[in-house]
Amino acid sequence: MATACISITHYYSVKVLSSTRAYTNFESQYAQGEKDASRHLISYIHSGDEVNYLYFKSDISVPQGDKIAREALQSDKDIKIARIGFLMGGNNEADLANLVWFFKKFRNEVFFKSAIQTWQQADDLVAQLNAIGSKAYNDSHLHKPVDKNDLTQQINTISDQLTVKQQLFSAVLGEASRKVDHEVFVFDIISSIIILACSGLLGAVMLRKLHLSQILIMEQNGQLTQLNERINAFAHSLTHDLRAPISSLTGLVTVLEREKDISQLPVYTAMMRETLELQDKYIQEVLASIRNERLQQDEVCNLSELVTDLQRQNVFFAGGKQVKFVNELELSELRCNIAGIKVIFNNLVSNAIKYADFSKPEQWIRIRSYRKDQHCVIEIEDNGLGIPPEQKSNIFNKYFKSGINKKSMGLGLYFTKQAIEEMQGTISVRSLMGIGTSFIVSLPL
Repeated sequence: MATACISITHYYSVKVLSSTRAYTNFESQYAQGEKDASRHLISYIHSGDEVNYLYFKSDISVPQGDKIAREALQSDKDIKIARIGFLMGGNNEADLANLVWFFKKFRNEVFFKSAIQTWQQADDLVAQLNAIGSKAYNDSHLHKPVDKNDLTQQINTISDQLTVKQQLFSAVLGEASRKVDHEVFVFDIISSIIILACSGLLGAVMLRKLHLSQILIMEQNGQLTQLNERINAFAHSLTHDLRAPISSLTGLVTVLEREKDISQLPVYTAMMRETLELQDKYIQEVLASIRNERLQQDEVCNLSELVTDLQRQNVFFAGGKQVKFVNELELSELRCNIAGIKVIFNNLVSNAIKYADFSKPEQWIRIRSYRKDQHCVIEIEDNGLGIPPEQKSNIFNKYFKSGINKKSMGLGLYFTKQAIEEMQGTISVRSLMGIGTSFIVSLPL
């Protein structure tokens, strides 16, 4: 009976503690989303840059998603709605069951009623923040005068109030965790005495198994966190890479619109079809890699075929001007991670296209590869605008954007460097304003 009781107690204690941990992570995501939303809204109010407003709407959707989950659980709606809301709030899918279970189990308890009330008050403040953002956006588009300092003060006041609510929510969860810890501790002592009185050996075995199970849970949680981070990074990188051929397609459309000779139309449509087929092939390769779990495996990559595909995908600039590619591949094969090498080539070539200098008679991209010691060196050179000297030290930083290109998301070179480092390689850059830029990648053979 003592063994059965302690097993049940530990099952529910671990479930409660896992749930409070999940709600602690939930509160962290909620707070981060609100803080980022406030920061981007203030930036939008003062700069008028709609990118900041888009970031604001993206960030504020995190607490809004949690509001959907709360209202669904309070009104006993379909659990699927609550799960969707929690996912919108940035919560890990593995935590959803615990989040729902804890809410339903303790919604009528005094301590959690207080937490839910605080949560609802925070949602009301988030709604006020969203209303301010929408009004500022509408007023800006209607060219109405905006009191930037007053709006900033309102946003900061709401943010401060939200901080207080978040602290209260965390305090309630912390108190619940401590109470569970204390009760479990007391019950464990009593149960352990009974078990030891019946059989010391059985008690020792149970404690040892419990200790090992706790270590295993911690290790698994760590592995899941790392896997989630890698999947998120891969998803961002893949999304960025899929955009590269769009510039060439846009250029082809521009040329097609200007073409007066109807007999040339099949030539351009064939080029467009070829670009789309290559992109479809790339997507199929990525899906196959995911299914076969080969994302991090090294394979023999044919650099000549890769460069040829890049040329066919990027025949034209977005403005309809043709790109000249110069191939100087001395080393045509390399054993490496194929997904990673495609990230490198796609981002460096798309960057050369983005920062082309249209004042020059022609725009060219030169791609070299050669062996140096035990490394394969790849150089991608262009005759574009060049990189300002003061920006060279920042170009590989996440979200860094040059003032020249307002459409950039600031992720391409970040993912490029990340992919190179995962393959134990290095990257450097040479650039002169008005002359062009050369990226040098060194990968071990």
